[in-house]
Amino acid sequence: MVTPIKQLYEWYGDRVKFLDIFVRQSHPGELRGAYRTYEEKREGAQEHKRQEELPWPLLVDNYAGTVHKAYSGGMPDPVFLIDSEGMVSFYGMWTHIPTLKEAIDELLAHGGRGIAGGGLDRTPHFFASFVDGWRGLRRGGKRSVLDYDLGAGGAGTLSFLGNKAKPLLAPLALRAEPLPATAKLALGGALVAVALAGGLLRGRD
Repeated sequence: MVTPIKQLYEWYGDRVKFLDIFVRQSHPGELRGAYRTYEEKREGAQEHKRQEELPWPLLVDNYAGTVHKAYSGGMPDPVFLIDSEGMVSFYGMWTHIPTLKEAIDELLAHGGRGIAGGGLDRTPHFFASFVDGWRGLRRGGKRSVLDYDLGAGGAGTLSFLGNKAKPLLAPLALRAEPLPATAKLALGGALVAVALAGGLLRGRD
């Protein structure tokens, strides 16, 4: 499957080095609990690389998550773009591939050096994770979904609904190119509809 980040890799892999850092178990549950040792964490990283068929290197943070805490403040899905001089050119608090693409284009246009994409993106890009995040929750089990619901205002339920609507929403949510303005308006309407549907389902429980 060519995911948005793999699409970027196909476009820029000859000019930009891609690297993942495996930080923790995203959604532990009864089927897959939180890692108890560093060896378990390494095994989880190896499994993740196989399952996702990552074509670039995957590094494993230490058991305490030192790199994760130092560079992202514990954010679950950040992205860093490093320039040719080793400086942070762009930091996205939530990985959003179209925004990252724009930053890469800008950085390359400036010879690979300097600030790109304004340097910082604080926007909470939840849409893609709601449409494509069910796989991780399903691996953890029902407890993963419940914890995500309780900790993030019904996000587990929204991920379930997003997965059901994936054939319809994927062209909008799982893309590497930025959306036109008209499509962004349509996307806003779709998000409101999904949120309302999730609220109605929880209200029936």
